[in-house]
Amino acid sequence: MNPLRAAWLRLKPEPSGVAAGEQWRSALAGAAAVFATAWISWQVLGAPPFVIASVGASAVILFVLPGSPFAQPWAVVGGYLVSAAAGVFAAGMVPDLPLALALAVGLTILGQLALRCLHPPGGAVALFAVLGGESVRALGWKLLLAPILLNALLLVAVALLVNNLLPGRRYPRPLLEEDLAGEEGPGDAEPLERTGLRRQDLHAALRSYGHLVDVGNEELDEIVALAERHAFRRSFGELSCGEIMSRALVTVRHDATLLEAWRRLRQQRLSMLLVVDGLHRLEGLVALEDFVRAARASTPSTRGLRQSLYRLLRLNFARDATVGSIMRRDVLTVMAADHVANLVEPMARGIHQAAVVDGERRLIGLITQSDLVAALYRGQGSPP
Repeated sequence: MNPLRAAWLRLKPEPSGVAAGEQWRSALAGAAAVFATAWISWQVLGAPPFVIASVGASAVILFVLPGSPFAQPWAVVGGYLVSAAAGVFAAGMVPDLPLALALAVGLTILGQLALRCLHPPGGAVALFAVLGGESVRALGWKLLLAPILLNALLLVAVALLVNNLLPGRRYPRPLLEEDLAGEEGPGDAEPLERTGLRRQDLHAALRSYGHLVDVGNEELDEIVALAERHAFRRSFGELSCGEIMSRALVTVRHDATLLEAWRRLRQQRLSMLLVVDGLHRLEGLVALEDFVRAARASTPSTRGLRQSLYRLLRLNFARDATVGSIMRRDVLTVMAADHVANLVEPMARGIHQAAVVDGERRLIGLITQSDLVAALYRGQGSPP
């Protein structure tokens, strides 16, 4: 390869992969955060220093990478305080300026790592405490409260507000199940995690890697899940939901009586019925457990549950109660053109069926777990 071309390939920036709309949202959110932090700090403190330059660097992290470990609230607040303390200590203890700067940054890194509040702009906070001039040095340890702590708290407050208003963002990073309950036992793994790459494997790899990676556990799990889905599609070809769905549908209207729906379930030997309106648009489903739940609500114990169920049906039939009164609306739906890979994860996590609908939500088919397993077993679709 031409040496000049090789040098260019090493130097040229990688594509960001961030949509234009998301770029504008991040820029406007960061600008709003800096404005709010500077204006409120100015109103509270009145005179310089009321805002520090590292606020700009922190805004980039909080509003471009809100899921990063560096952007979490404790990382920002704790990182600012540790860095400021390191800078004040170095400025007071070491008269030589270059040595004081070096000591401040070194203590910042050690303190942030020890307290698990790594926030890169903290290095600038430490330098500010040393290079800020006489007005900053005169503040001494008061610098930690104003403007350092004030700036950090305002930044986090704006991030909590703005990031949670923007579509597709959650801030701070939600706790994962293992954060709350510890590592899963051998028999507790989800079906998709019992074979192949598991979440614990990823986290163990990160721990053994020995270096910090600027990605949260949740984001890493999502990236791996997307990669596995792409690999699935590559292996099975373009196998669509429309190819494996059943068109033999047994439905019930939402305004049908409970007794009518119950009789249809019994006659067809089904466990559930899809509920549609007059235009055959999907509205929900009603299953055996929905009838049982309604029966249990009318009797304090499971004794005589069958008699209670029939009594409930007769009473509700007399009152003209409809399927709509007990049906559930949270039905997994897919389009006929969707890839079957979209069904693997929800069905592995306990959803037993997916309704196939068109663009106007009219019901055109049904896919059960058995349909999906049979399609995967047959290995339909030819790998490219």
